[in-house]
Amino acid sequence: MAQPFKIASIKRQRVSESVANQIRQAIFSGRLEPGHKLPPEREMAEQFATSRVALREALRSLEQEGMIEIRRGFGGGAFVADFDNALRALTDSLNNVVKLGQAKSGHLTEVRSMLEPVMARMAAARATGDDVQAMQKIVEAQEQELASGVLSRKFDMEFHRVVANACQNPVLSIVVAAINDAIRDAIYRSKLTTDMRQQVVRYHREVLEAISRRDEDLAGRLMEEHVVAVQRHVSANVSGTAGAER
Repeated sequence: MAQPFKIASIKRQRVSESVANQIRQAIFSGRLEPGHKLPPEREMAEQFATSRVALREALRSLEQEGMIEIRRGFGGGAFVADFDNALRALTDSLNNVVKLGQAKSGHLTEVRSMLEPVMARMAAARATGDDVQAMQKIVEAQEQELASGVLSRKFDMEFHRVVANACQNPVLSIVVAAINDAIRDAIYRSKLTTDMRQQVVRYHREVLEAISRRDEDLAGRLMEEHVVAVQRHVSANVSGTAGAER
């Protein structure tokens, strides 16, 4: 016979959670837009029929999520956050996970190896002329650096950011930007070599050309090869790090 259906007790929601949820839903629905200043604490506490202590707890929670920004001093208060604040909150959370040892650079590379080939294929299908032009400028800048003997990672992440933007999917852009920031330390600890820089720039050029020709399969395959090649380089050149680099 089937096991009897068990009913679990419902946890009572804390007042601060209820307040935070109402504000969160107002932001999601568009009733509160980026830059909108919330009413003063005293007024909000009265509107929510709660204490200012519970209200402040709700606001702190929303601030940690990147939903609002609390500004101090004259003209300050609680403001609905914009895209950059939300991205910063996601990036900070991912960085904390890495720094606490719950995720390694290798885990970030694993995610990249899944995301970036798909991202390149999407970019080949969706990139606008402006997107391709932005990639072109980055690759040309990298090629000029190499020609002058400069070894630099200055434009590497920017290239991948532009490819992500070319997918016309803001969620993907946010995720890629957060991963880029979290993996930055491992990238900059790896050894700079002429051979590796030439390989990176060559892959960027080839990915760009595949995207500009709308060759989705080739763009995805080249990006996958690129991510794997750089991972091998970083693993071999950063002591104790299974990191990743672009």
